[in-house]
Amino acid sequence: MTTPPTTAQEHDPSRLRHRLVDQLRAAGHVRTAAVEGALRRVPRHAFAPEVPVQTTYVDDIIPTRYAPDGRISSAISAPWLQAVMLEAARLRAGHRVLEVGSGGCNATLMAELVGPSGQFTTVDIAPDVTDRATRLLAAAGYDRVRVRTADAEHLPAGVVPEGGFDAVIVTVGACDLPWIGMVAEGGRLVAPLRLHQHV
Repeated sequence: MTTPPTTAQEHDPSRLRHRLVDQLRAAGHVRTAAVEGALRRVPRHAFAPEVPVQTTYVDDIIPTRYAPDGRISSAISAPWLQAVMLEAARLRAGHRVLEVGSGGCNATLMAELVGPSGQFTTVDIAPDVTDRATRLLAAAGYDRVRVRTADAEHLPAGVVPEGGFDAVIVTVGACDLPWIGMVAEGGRLVAPLRLHQHV
């Protein structure tokens, strides 16, 4: 019995990735050629080796770590959110960027946008998260991304460049913006801010 020709295509990461980016463009999440190019180049599946390739190219989060109570404590962001945040950050070649919350995939997309002349640092407070990110980034060929284990509110000396970061992108839930002082004049802070109503 022969394998149907569509089967190989359904498991081809490149085909799946381009199809996903086409969907993100059609939905209006991707608006610039730079962000589109980064999404088309970065192998999202390389940062989720525990799940099937097809799963990594569905427009949804991929849990990578769970709290003792079963809640998701770390995840690869949904592609639509990655695209929206990248577009909002307006990253350019040579920018100095900080990511708060390390997973590897977002860092790779941002590193693509700032290029070899840029500086990119990703920070997480959990050592197992940063260990995983370091390993997967190196395996994917992005070991120039600096990965730090630290509380992003209190970064060690030497992490924040003189004059601040051109962009700080927060990929964890946030109730306030303690990183605003790390942003250079004219820079951008992109964060999924949670607003609470008092009744």
